[in-house]
Amino acid sequence: MGIINLSPDSFSGDGLENRDVALLKAKQLVADGADIIDVGGESTRPNAAPLSVDEELRRVIPVVETLRKEISIPLSIDTYKLKVAREALDVGANMINDIWGLQKEPRLAELAAQRKIPIILVSNQRYISVHHDVIFPDIIYVVIADLQKAIEQALAAGVPRENIIIDPGIGFGKTQVQNLEILRRLEELKILGRPILLGSSRKSVIGWVLDLTPEQRSKESAFVPPADKRLEGTAATIAIGIAKGVDIVRVHDVREMARVCKMSDAIIRGLGNKLATVYLCLGSNLGNRMANLNKAVALLSQKVNIEKVSSVYETEPIGYKEQPLFLNMACQITTMLNPGELLHFVKDIEGKMGRVQSFPNSPRLIDIDILFYDREVIKNDELNIPHPRLAKRAFGLIPLAEIAPQLVHPELGKKISELVGVVEGREGVQKWTSGD
Repeated sequence: MGIINLSPDSFSGDGLENRDVALLKAKQLVADGADIIDVGGESTRPNAAPLSVDEELRRVIPVVETLRKEISIPLSIDTYKLKVAREALDVGANMINDIWGLQKEPRLAELAAQRKIPIILVSNQRYISVHHDVIFPDIIYVVIADLQKAIEQALAAGVPRENIIIDPGIGFGKTQVQNLEILRRLEELKILGRPILLGSSRKSVIGWVLDLTPEQRSKESAFVPPADKRLEGTAATIAIGIAKGVDIVRVHDVREMARVCKMSDAIIRGLGNKLATVYLCLGSNLGNRMANLNKAVALLSQKVNIEKVSSVYETEPIGYKEQPLFLNMACQITTMLNPGELLHFVKDIEGKMGRVQSFPNSPRLIDIDILFYDREVIKNDELNIPHPRLAKRAFGLIPLAEIAPQLVHPELGKKISELVGVVEGREGVQKWTSGD
């Protein structure tokens, strides 16, 4: 996402006021590799004077209208004002970027729902005291809770879950130490199940780290040098962000950061592939059940990364009751295999281990089900994701809730912890503590 700032007092010093200059800048951003252009008229730097609605309209509407006629990629309007967002959408904007995450104007969610467009929800703590390290002992917990609340607001207003993007809000009411903590723990935002946007470009935390001495950094009022020497620091945040699961990066220096993205993607996601987070359920009720599960995990690890494994649960069989009890467990994996390739891989493991299924729900040496593949919804003759019967299967939900309680079902819109609380048959699933 490339940035068009129409504010003369932009923190990064790149504010524009002339629509012809803005058009030239936007065209250059597209040529440099931008996929989205974000247009904003009000400075978001700390302590910036609020802009009137009329002045913001004067700055952004002519530019959005001009860009829409000349540029084909999506345009985002960076505003928290309802009238500005509505008029920008009227002249060609395709999405809303709300730096207040619906705190100042909840009706932006209704507008996004009506127009069927994406909305970016930013976690912003500027409404509280600056002493966040006292108020917020765990800033990631605060950000996740803040974004979860905003997501629920948007959903209640009718915004489809797939149209919600989240942004942890680097620089928005956090201390510099907290900004670094968020960057270090970005992967924890994946628990919300939405695409993550990172807006770290040229932020003051970069100058604070690179250009101040430890003694200067210890002083709250320390002067941070201007933003024109933060290219390398921005590149570091972008590369690390991608490694931790960020999906969109909002940047000023598109040409350089597009190259950082390309290289980072090749390392993390592979050329032409992406690194997906997948949840599996494994079960066995024939032979040495625990040995079967261990062997299946070992075979899986030959092609995928095993991130988390639940406890093992002994569970009553479903459907056909006259068979041994199952052992079940859940796994979180990451993989560059696409859904079809992953399905063939797990079926191959089942075949190698000697699985034979003579009738539905029959006994088996090993069973491997794909429960979730990122946030994707897939329905075809070969594969259905999310697993269509998961919400009714206690033996799958209980171990999954152990490793991913906050994971959100992309179709039902509920957390796994919520689904576990109402599923039937929980009494037939007990943590396994003895050998076969």
